[in-house]
Amino acid sequence: MTAVERVASARRTLGVAVGARSILWAGAAAASLLAVAGIVDWLIGIPRAARALAIPSAILLALAALAYTLWRGRKVRALPVVALWLEERVPELRYALVSALDAPHSSPTLEREVAAVQWSPVINRALGHALVPPLLVLAASATLLFALPAGVRARISEPRAGDALLRAPILAAPMRNRLTPLTGEVVPPSYTGEHHIIIEEPSSIEALTGGHLVLRGQGSASGITATVAGVAAQPRDSADQWRVDIVVPAKPAALELRDRSYSRTLIIAPHADSLPVVTLSAPTRDTVVRTPKGAFTLGADATDDYGLDAGWFEYIVSSGEGETFTFKSGVIHRVDAGNARATKLSGELDLDSLQLKPGDLVHVRAVARDRNNVTGPGIGVSETRTLRVSRASEYDSIAIEGAPPPDVDSSQLSQRMLIILTEKLEARRTKLARADVVKESQAIGSDEARLRQHVGEIVFARLGAQQGTEDAGSNDAGPAHMTPDQLLAAANAATQASAGATDFGGDETPVVAVNRPLLEAYNAMWDASRALELGEPGTALPPMRIALAALQRARNAERLYLRGKSPTVIVDINKVRLAGKRDDATSSSRLPRTVLDSSSERRAERFDAALNDLAVNSSAAIDSLLALRVDALEPAPALAAALAPAIDSLRAGHNATDALVRARRIAAGVTVARIESAWGGAW
Repeated sequence: MTAVERVASARRTLGVAVGARSILWAGAAAASLLAVAGIVDWLIGIPRAARALAIPSAILLALAALAYTLWRGRKVRALPVVALWLEERVPELRYALVSALDAPHSSPTLEREVAAVQWSPVINRALGHALVPPLLVLAASATLLFALPAGVRARISEPRAGDALLRAPILAAPMRNRLTPLTGEVVPPSYTGEHHIIIEEPSSIEALTGGHLVLRGQGSASGITATVAGVAAQPRDSADQWRVDIVVPAKPAALELRDRSYSRTLIIAPHADSLPVVTLSAPTRDTVVRTPKGAFTLGADATDDYGLDAGWFEYIVSSGEGETFTFKSGVIHRVDAGNARATKLSGELDLDSLQLKPGDLVHVRAVARDRNNVTGPGIGVSETRTLRVSRASEYDSIAIEGAPPPDVDSSQLSQRMLIILTEKLEARRTKLARADVVKESQAIGSDEARLRQHVGEIVFARLGAQQGTEDAGSNDAGPAHMTPDQLLAAANAATQASAGATDFGGDETPVVAVNRPLLEAYNAMWDASRALELGEPGTALPPMRIALAALQRARNAERLYLRGKSPTVIVDINKVRLAGKRDDATSSSRLPRTVLDSSSERRAERFDAALNDLAVNSSAAIDSLLALRVDALEPAPALAAALAPAIDSLRAGHNATDALVRARRIAAGVTVARIESAWGGAW
């Protein structure tokens, strides 16, 4: 073998050594990084986001080590460099090898000198120096990595939600806090089709009402207690972990976990499954038809947050008039939504099959039902559209000016008010002196007398005849005052005087027939006024109620409303503006406005109390803020949302000043200036 061939063989051997060394150093670097990450995670714990970067970082470090070692051994490719490397380590060559490579033709003398020297030991030592160190580092790192608990290796190799429980505990079971690490698994109801959600170290958990919440921790369940809104939940063992299963309540609640002297509070923030939203697209408005024939087009859109089960149209037909009505209902075009979150409903209502008559009403609406089989099902309805069949009489019209109905409603309201005042006086009668009872009773009697006079005037309103001469506020029945019989006779006489051109059947004239309830009310009010004048409110109540019932009958009496254009009232604005006067108006000082709702003030006080405890006992202050957040979830959702980052920052030991300032402003309901305080002393 010539000198050149021997150098080429040495170059191949050294090249393989450079490649093997590069691979070993790359593996040693990756294993060392993973081992260090595993040890740190085992001792103090590493966030899942940081653990997810462990393997990519190890790969990058391995590539960097591979590239660096290959770059350092790049000169092994050149034969002169290998020859000089051998000359440096084998002095017996005395530059014969270099000279043999530089000579244009091989020299027998140089070849014999090179052949007489053996450099295999030098090559072997070089291989040992190149391969042994990275091999030792790789072996040590791999041994350390595989010596870690299996849970730690799983957390590093496959980081996922809920793997906090795989971290092996350092302390013995009697000494460690079994409430940390803690994972929460949200199991939504099966009808939603949603996936399970795992949360590590939760401070608050949002879940759908009716779902399940599973909390897991390390160790045995013995000695661990769980309470949800004052109701105990029993933890149980599951393999080498403890777990507690909770049904998500309908209202926000605090979950309190205790392990000997350790405690932990979590907030359960439920949200209810919303009802389906149904919008009726056809018909777009109420409709009046003359001939109820043909098909009536129906259309609607339905949506739901988790999926629809079915949808349909409902109709109700009401027939009749006066006090006699009949109803019939039905369901048409029911469709299966197939768990779709949005669907369209369409159909037609056959009017011929309903056998509608003039005056009938058809009410139509769309209905959708969701798949909630836990707290539902939820049923959503659309707005109702009405189809009315017109009567033949509706197309007649009388072109005259319309007159308003008689002023009976105001009398009814006034009589009801007087009855309420009399009932209150009767209730306080035993607590008042007799003189006070008589005084208040006579005041109510005067109002009753004025109302009685007003009722008497209504009887003669349409005749234009001379009205009664009764004085308002008087209860005396002297010669100058009309009794009820006299008033009825006067009304009858006035009717006979003006009814010559009117043909009515029967002995009773129209004015007396229409106004008879008013005359009955007048008579009862007379008896009530006398009893009130004597200071007997209890005796006055029965006739007062009789008068109210009579006024109600007069109000419900059949009337004829003539349709026509009302006259245009022209008002001179410039003349009447600011022309009103009130002689009885008096000035008074303004009273301070009362506080309508003090709940925000109470929440601010609780917030301030928690802040005062923050520098002294941070865990108690955090529990107070958690309780405040639970109470604020429904009445003050903005405050609850602002408290969440503040509580998380306090638990993590970070600076939470900005989050606390924002939450304090929302709690007070006003913008407050930032005040320097000792809030930072807790972290």
